[in-house]
Amino acid sequence: MPKTKASAKSEVYNILDKKQLSALMKKEPKRFKYLAEGGAYLDLRKLKLEPLEEINLKRSESLARVIRGLAFAAIDSIKSGHPGGSSSKVEQILTLLTSGAMAFDPLAPNHPGRDRIVWSAGHCTPLFHSVLSLIYESLKREGEKFDVEKLEAFYPSCLVRFRHCDGPTGHVEANYPLADASTGSSGHGFSAALGLAVLQKTNGLPVNVFVMAGDAETEEGMSFEARNLAKTMAINNLIVSLDYNGFGIDGPISDVISAPYLNYWFATGWNVIETDGHNVMELAYAYKKAVQGFNNQRPTVVICHTIK
Repeated sequence: MPKTKASAKSEVYNILDKKQLSALMKKEPKRFKYLAEGGAYLDLRKLKLEPLEEINLKRSESLARVIRGLAFAAIDSIKSGHPGGSSSKVEQILTLLTSGAMAFDPLAPNHPGRDRIVWSAGHCTPLFHSVLSLIYESLKREGEKFDVEKLEAFYPSCLVRFRHCDGPTGHVEANYPLADASTGSSGHGFSAALGLAVLQKTNGLPVNVFVMAGDAETEEGMSFEARNLAKTMAINNLIVSLDYNGFGIDGPISDVISAPYLNYWFATGWNVIETDGHNVMELAYAYKKAVQGFNNQRPTVVICHTIK
């Protein structure tokens, strides 16, 4: 006897039975699909982008080589440091500073209207100190007058004292320009950045807080709590530049992070932008879009695919 519409609606399934489970999948496929309700998503990799007036690609490539050279020289002087993460983040910090996405004046590094930056990857001081030394060396050569000691800055010649008692520190310290929190231990920077971002929103200032982070930090419990709170509190002035190179200090991040990596950010409700982390044009667009926002009151992470 053929089934009537009424009997079809009341059909009972034993989902432990493979045939019935298969029949249910064909009849009601939506029961077997889950769509995570995260923030906005945008993939910029290999997208043809219009040139930006403020980005000179040849000059950026040259600067990136100089910065890496300075970083490796600092590490070689002490035979200690973190070359991999420092190298893979070069284009990220370079683009933040040259694209205009981040407000920072090296001659007034503590200006209250500046954007804040937290180096959650606080061990990447070979990069941090190299960028700072290049900035102030360039200003000096341009004839700018400033007291480098008062600014607590230095020149490239100081990098030979990296990690010495009288030289640039092994972890990022907040007394330096371009650093708004003292960091080092993995994952701590997310919480510090969240606090700064909440403070600026409370003050009503149009200030963004940027975070330079590594992919291995995602496994940290406190970083999860900070990511979760940032979305819950609608902290849309928090932007993470995440160096996705696939390795932590002890090996591949897949040893401890087994789910698809984007899930760790999308599931907590963040906006996600993916880029080639060595492509300055993609990074410039990503940071500018992150600052512009997606009109959803959520924080944004820029996932930068890089080579360590």
